[in-house]
Amino acid sequence: MEYDIVFLNPTKFEDCMKYVSYIKNDKIMHINLSEVEEKLKQRILDFISGAIFIQEGKIINPGKDIYCSLPKNCSYYLEKNEKIKSESDGLYDEEPEIIPKYYQGV
Repeated sequence: MEYDIVFLNPTKFEDCMKYVSYIKNDKIMHINLSEVEEKLKQRILDFISGAIFIQEGKIINPGKDIYCSLPKNCSYYLEKNEKIKSESDGLYDEEPEIIPKYYQGV
């Protein structure tokens, strides 16, 4: 069966292993972590974020304990930000360049 989006409700860390195949196949994943304890929630997010980063995708947080993974060339509209995002906006964890300033003493 062919589909573009997968809705997931993980209950244990081992569930993440099958999610990597969705990421590799450029599926959009809607991940609901509302029923997961905080420590496990962070482990799941770390693992999924790593897999998404390798594929150059994005992860967004449209609501409390809800995350969506998006393939590399996927654009989206998130109402709370009121901005259309696209691939040209950079990776989700990209930070601005820090330019050091050196003391120019006499």
